[in-house]
Amino acid sequence: MEQIFVGIDVSKDKSTYIAINDRGLKILGPITVANNKAGIDKIIEGLKAHQTGEILFAMEVSSNYWENICSHLKEREYKAVCLNPYQVKKYRQAMGTRIKTDSIDAAAIAELVKSSGAHEMFISSGEALDLKELVRVKHSFEDRVKNLKKSVLSALSLVFPEYTGIIAHPFSKVSIDLLKTYPTAVHFAGSASVSKLVKIFRKYQGCNFGPDKAKELINSAKDSFYSGRAHNTRGLTLSMQLDEISSLEAKIKIIEDNLKEILAPKDKYPSDFDILNSIKGIGLGTIATFIACIGDISRFSSSEKLISYIGLYPRIFESGKYKRKNPSMVKAGPKELRHMLYLSSVASIKHNIQLRKYYLDRVSEGMPGKKALIKVSVKIAKMMYSMLKSRSSYNENRVFFQETPILVG
Repeated sequence: MEQIFVGIDVSKDKSTYIAINDRGLKILGPITVANNKAGIDKIIEGLKAHQTGEILFAMEVSSNYWENICSHLKEREYKAVCLNPYQVKKYRQAMGTRIKTDSIDAAAIAELVKSSGAHEMFISSGEALDLKELVRVKHSFEDRVKNLKKSVLSALSLVFPEYTGIIAHPFSKVSIDLLKTYPTAVHFAGSASVSKLVKIFRKYQGCNFGPDKAKELINSAKDSFYSGRAHNTRGLTLSMQLDEISSLEAKIKIIEDNLKEILAPKDKYPSDFDILNSIKGIGLGTIATFIACIGDISRFSSSEKLISYIGLYPRIFESGKYKRKNPSMVKAGPKELRHMLYLSSVASIKHNIQLRKYYLDRVSEGMPGKKALIKVSVKIAKMMYSMLKSRSSYNENRVFFQETPILVG
């Protein structure tokens, strides 16, 4: 039985296909067809001389264009594998190809899977796919909120520069309400009154602002350094940005509720979320990203293989007497998980005594701060692996073994 390997270079609207047999001879393509059922039918028609079980389709996981092609092929009972773009790039470079075209990429993919050196990429499915989609949107919204807050603070430093000296948390609910109603010093000075401001304060439980704070705001507005230029337009844009921040934060809350529902189902205790959430400094976003990107933890036989999959290891380069002093990280594996683990390392050294000590020990050994944070990221990933494997919550005595001092005499 002749084995057929089909490399697919996927793009937005069209994809290029090249098929070779197990002797490396081209039997189809390069042929470019539309990413639809008719396009795939055209490729299958060109391979009709071969049985379904003889054909292996392969493609890079590039953006989300691959998903419908892969799903449709599997529905037609063809075997389809998805490859890491990093692996394909390195294989193409090893072939000595300097030119990059759709046909060359498709041929490289076909040759790679024929060589048996290809490693199929883990693709999230079921709940893991739901988590991945929710995390992706959550990150997008959080980035937008971060940029909007920077813009608001920049505008506020112009239209009411004294405000942040009076209100310590400009994005608290009460502050956002104040700024939506009176977005500039001109609006505060011209329209606000002590009774109106106190009425806003009392809408929010736990707000301890009173008449004195109201008077301070009004007096500062009347004596503000703001020139008053374009105050209506600037006030309008600031109010609109604050509206968008409130809207996005409400959507983020909905996403987080959905994440918790998926991560901690009522019929399973302890859930993966319950176990990992016991680590101080590790938040919902990191846990959701970890589970979404890793899937079933049992597919890794050791924590070292997990670290290798994530890409949390340096690219070592040595030749003769030359040794690179500051090796860079390998850009392989799920970058969103590496990013979240790094953010967690920053948070954990503030909230987790053991991880803070681990970080400070690395720094005291002469390790640069950023590299020490990466070490903490690796430690966190290994901890999460061990905890899920053993189905046990965080235990500092298990994670950080203490040497028992030897008493003499």
